[in-house]
Amino acid sequence: MAKKSNLPLYLIGMVLVVIGCFLPLTASKFFGGGTSAFNAITDGSGDLKIGSILALGGAIAGIVFCFVTLKAKLPVKLISLIVSIAGGIYVLLNYLNLAPWAKGIVKFAHKATGTGIGIGLIVIVIGWLIALCGWLKTRD
Repeated sequence: MAKKSNLPLYLIGMVLVVIGCFLPLTASKFFGGGTSAFNAITDGSGDLKIGSILALGGAIAGIVFCFVTLKAKLPVKLISLIVSIAGGIYVLLNYLNLAPWAKGIVKFAHKATGTGIGIGLIVIVIGWLIALCGWLKTRD
């Protein structure tokens, strides 16, 4: 029989989102050269800073809500995940200057900036997917 894990999937996913915010989101090489969401918070412009704060803050709030329970029956973990994803989409739309979705986001980003997707963006998206699966599994 398999052992049951003590760490829920939601917590693992949100921790991955926080880790991904400190890794390069875009880079000329896979592991280096790009800026992270944390750099965007400290040195970025207004719109980029707001989106990065939402993405990172939502992930941190989701981690906190794994250990804190509220008396209100609100799906706070889902709300935290939605805020984090909304912040990421807001950063993406500002980064791409509201590019048309039909032409392919990855191709347009590579042409517009000369850089590709960094490891941080991959880790963040994987974290969001794991957190969503974890929330769907437990629904709390």
